[in-house]
Amino acid sequence: MKPILGHLLACGAIVALMVACLGSDSGNDGDSYPARPIKLVVPFGPGGGSDTFGRIIKRGIDEAGLLPQPFVIINRPGGSATIGSRYVRDAKPDGYTLLLLHDAIITARYSGKVNYGPEAFEPVASTGQIGMVVAVKDSSRFQTLSQLLDECRAKPDTITNGVNLGAPTHFAALQLEQAFPGAKFRFTQSGDGADRSLKLVGDHIAVSEFSVSEFVGFEAQGLRALAYLGEDRCEALPDVPTAREQGVDVVDANRHYWWFPKGTPPECVDYVANVLKQAMQTEHVRKSLAELQMEPSFLQGQEFANYIDEQVAAAQKVGQQQPPQVPDIPQGVGWALVACVAVMFIESRRATVSHTPAAIEDLASPATLRTVGLLAATAGYVLAMQYGVPFAWATVAFILCGGLLLSTQKRRHALLIAESSLIVAFGVQFVLTKIVVTDLP
Repeated sequence: MKPILGHLLACGAIVALMVACLGSDSGNDGDSYPARPIKLVVPFGPGGGSDTFGRIIKRGIDEAGLLPQPFVIINRPGGSATIGSRYVRDAKPDGYTLLLLHDAIITARYSGKVNYGPEAFEPVASTGQIGMVVAVKDSSRFQTLSQLLDECRAKPDTITNGVNLGAPTHFAALQLEQAFPGAKFRFTQSGDGADRSLKLVGDHIAVSEFSVSEFVGFEAQGLRALAYLGEDRCEALPDVPTAREQGVDVVDANRHYWWFPKGTPPECVDYVANVLKQAMQTEHVRKSLAELQMEPSFLQGQEFANYIDEQVAAAQKVGQQQPPQVPDIPQGVGWALVACVAVMFIESRRATVSHTPAAIEDLASPATLRTVGLLAATAGYVLAMQYGVPFAWATVAFILCGGLLLSTQKRRHALLIAESSLIVAFGVQFVLTKIVVTDLP
């Protein structure tokens, strides 16, 4: 009687966990949106400009009680923001996965890093705008932007410009080249603002582009601004002339954009846009943006769409490069696994044909078969999640396969292994998504 009771309790636990986990992924839950935490994906590391901005908005939302559910920031850095943007692009369009990404969503496409842009997302809103500054080392021989560009035209590809390739700093420099025919920088990958400032001071690069807040923060290290890329002079840098004042027709700024996966219901888009609009009006957000030298501008709806179209058109004028051909690593792993199994099969056939009992016994031993099976199960588990199989079900299959391979009494333990795999997989998913509120593959 006790074993039956144990199985009944296990089944009850499994059903409860499955209902809880599957319910947490069940769309918008009617009129109760949001019914669970909204994940904000920041495609940069903690402490950077975008992460700082996202946390300012989050605090404004939390302090004003603008959302009935937690607003959770998840950092997915790498690939010049393309890792995080791909993740959101491929996420379920249910209103619970949001992307915070500035003009890199446009520049990454037209620099050839990815083959998608704003059209792959649902635009929510634009919050905040910050100007760009062209800067050199304080002791640099260049005193004006026109003097710098004159030398770039006279000696093309000799003045090193440190940028984050494919990012807004890169495109700002490309616009300078286009506005000054014949000028050509020698671009070098130089990371974020802190990295670029150190490289300028250390004479590793000759010039770079910064946001106003970055420049203000790094100016004391020995930087000097040649030009501000705005319509008018910046209040924080009143002595710095604009590029237009120096005969270079370039106006450029960086905005923070909020995006949902394509196909997200309009009511979710409008709801979050209105929350962001209210957050921008809170005292904490306005004060923080002023400290960052950022304009508290806000765009949504058609006005936002029109602005994005203008930015895309400007990027197209600079020129589009073909995205690099990146190998399909998951597919390569799969074929490598197939090759390993094929080699083992061929070797076993050779051993059989050559009548070498020791070789046959070694290849057919339980230990060898278990090792191959576990290798296949592990590779299958990784590939399953890579290609969109839900975490819980992929984990159930992995634990079930591993348990059966390692068990010495498969028939006796099969039911227990199956129950355990379901409880562990859905239990882990429940804890991570509902309690810890973290991200899963």
